Amino acid sequence: MALNRVVADTHVGPYRILRRINRGGQGSVYLGYDRRLGRRVAIKIYRLPSARTARRRLLHEAQLVASIQSPKVVQIHDVLESRGHVALVMEYVPGCDLEEFLAAVRPSLDSILTIALDIAGALAMARQQQIVHGDLKASNVLIADSGQVKLTDFGIAHRGAQGAAPGASQSAMSPEQYLGKPLDVRSDLFALGCLLYRMLSGAQPFMDGPRLDPRRLLEGEPQPLAERIGGDLFVPQPVIDLVGELLQKDPARRPRNTHRVRQVLRSARLEIPVAAAGSLLRDARPCFRPESPDDIPPQVPDDMGRHSSSRPIAPAGRWWQIRHRWTLLSWPARWAAVIVATALVSVPWVVAWQISATRVHFDAPVLQFRPEIELPRGLSPAWLVEQVKLALRDRLGPIHVTGPVGATPVSVLYSRAAEPAPIAPQEYLRLGVQCVPQFCVLRLVRERDGARRSQQAVLFSGMSLDDWADTVHSVTRAVYR
Repeated sequence: MALNRVVADTHVGPYRILRRINRGGQGSVYLGYDRRLGRRVAIKIYRLPSARTARRRLLHEAQLVASIQSPKVVQIHDVLESRGHVALVMEYVPGCDLEEFLAAVRPSLDSILTIALDIAGALAMARQQQIVHGDLKASNVLIADSGQVKLTDFGIAHRGAQGAAPGASQSAMSPEQYLGKPLDVRSDLFALGCLLYRMLSGAQPFMDGPRLDPRRLLEGEPQPLAERIGGDLFVPQPVIDLVGELLQKDPARRPRNTHRVRQVLRSARLEIPVAAAGSLLRDARPCFRPESPDDIPPQVPDDMGRHSSSRPIAPAGRWWQIRHRWTLLSWPARWAAVIVATALVSVPWVVAWQISATRVHFDAPVLQFRPEIELPRGLSPAWLVEQVKLALRDRLGPIHVTGPVGATPVSVLYSRAAEPAPIAPQEYLRLGVQCVPQFCVLRLVRERDGARRSQQAVLFSGMSLDDWADTVHSVTRAVYR
């Protein structure tokens, strides 16, 4: 899979290359199209290093990121390897990255807090898998055209507190990383502090122009953030104090995890007036890369394209007679014939899909709380079931859901007699949430073949709907380990 051949052939394995999105120090990123699933993908092509250890680390990246199942992290779909290159096929995120955003826009406080909260949420999910990102720079933070923020490029990520891997960007480097010491989540929180300092002030805390100032990073202090913030931006004092804690030289003096970080950021965002909230999409929209209809190629049958060949036109015969008779039918008669033919062809496929998909039955979710308890807007039994279904598809592949909430729609093809016979579920799930003023308890119970497994988690007041989604996904994955 030589790089020049990829561009010439416009294909990487089964993926068609549409255009190049970006070129970086580690490799080029292309927009591709997966004809099998009808979706666009981002394909990052790396040149494989000659050292075996470096090759293994690069190939291990996909396994690391694939273990983080979160809407705040760009997912990896596939890995293709050749003699000289490796291609990571990832979720495509239309929009822009944070570097492009900050170069063009002076973000509002609501946008800054939204970005920081989503990054902290992604780091929390990575920490559950004992993964350190190690290169948390602005270009590795993506802002989708939906307003969602996603963390990408765990290119030098590693499990546990190993020594610092080479290749980290200077703007995202912590003191211990510069010295080659072991890393943990506090190193990523230092990089988050650098990003917060930059978003709030417009300046890098430890950079001297385009280069890192090692003396300032290891011994000195950046200019106080309160002095760098312009008068047009009011920043609550707890946020300024938090940035100071994140930028401590000694990891022991930084927050130990993301819990307090997210609490401070969330509290500050709750104080923002409603009229000024939800500004990220509005701020970032001018920076979004242009999307073209040509980025979604037409669906061409597998036996066409390169494998098709011309055939001479046959003289009029029996087929011509059938076609001629078809033209003599009225439109109602034609539609009736099409419906019957479609049903006859489709029924076997519907039955085959039901057999191959894991059959899951959901009991009606139980949501118990008093009226004075404030829950995130949008939370409902249907939403809870949908979140569990998203996590289940990642674990089980295709699923067919039955039950009073969230059931998979069943289409009647042409008559009730043609409906496939119902098949008994393989999995039974019960989902419940019980809330008191301070917190809620989420519980998921799974039954299969007489065996039962359950998992529960605590959700505190003030958590956002995204935080609820992360927790539901984590509980579902735990039940299916």
